[in-house]
Amino acid sequence: MTYKIQCKCNDVQISLHNKPILHAYCHCNDCRDLLDIPYHSVVVWSEENISIDQGLGSIAIYQHPSLKMQKHFCAKCGDVLFNTNGVMGWRVVSQLLIARCNKNTLPTELASNRHFFYEQRIINVNDDLPKYLRGSNGALFE
Repeated sequence: MTYKIQCKCNDVQISLHNKPILHAYCHCNDCRDLLDIPYHSVVVWSEENISIDQGLGSIAIYQHPSLKMQKHFCAKCGDVLFNTNGVMGWRVVSQLLIARCNKNTLPTELASNRHFFYEQRIINVNDDLPKYLRGSNGALFE
């Protein structure tokens, strides 16, 4: 399976290949600090499953000053394309970006199936998805 995303100005175009590692809601402090959002609806791919099809020279990188995280964005329009996290090789793509690039519809197979780092949440979410306290599995919020 391949999914296509692009920035708002269409200068950067990216293909996301194969099955993602994870598709979930992340509530960690690090994502909140890097992206300035209350939680992040994400689809995670390994580095080798992302290809820059167009606009490689237009991608700017913000390196967080204290975390091992980066934000990759279009230098022309400022649209965030993906971020990296402390796990080497992960490319974290917003579900909102994927939906926007697919006629405002998130493919069903990429919808969140869990919450992780829920113990760090700043917003309670009332849904039936499992809520893992620390990582993406393990102890659950009761």
